[in-house]
Amino acid sequence: MSISACAGALGAEISGIDLCATLTEGDVAAIRDALLEYEVIFFRDQPMSPANHAALADIFGKPQRHEAYPHVEGFPQITILENDEANPSKIEMWHRDMTFRAHPPIGSILHGVVIPERGGDTLFASMSAAYEGLSDSMQRFLSDLVGIHDFRFGFKESLEE
Repeated sequence: MSISACAGALGAEISGIDLCATLTEGDVAAIRDALLEYEVIFFRDQPMSPANHAALADIFGKPQRHEAYPHVEGFPQITILENDEANPSKIEMWHRDMTFRAHPPIGSILHGVVIPERGGDTLFASMSAAYEGLSDSMQRFLSDLVGIHDFRFGFKESLEE
């Protein structure tokens, strides 16, 4: 297995591993450590089945279902996200998946199945790098503030369905 940093603020590509095979304890530890260090990890050319996808999610803890979207039959922890004329995106703004929960997940696994030739980009931002880039006085100011993440804001349309 090889782990290569992608950019200065976040991201690493992990290669030389087959996510459809049984992962060793060492593989699992390396993948988890890479996520914690780089915040976003990428695996290319991994034609995962729903069972493989679910097994990968299990190494990070108990997966959670997102109530606003349909899921893969037999795998309630795998959300189906579509964005076409028949199924337009429900949210097209920066967000962090499921932080409205009392115990939010460590992250999300995105496995592109149908990908457009252009457009449809998914962007990632490092909130820890953004915070570290703030002045000391701004960090002190923010340190006593509390953020409220509420499902009703940003997913209003989903709640009405």
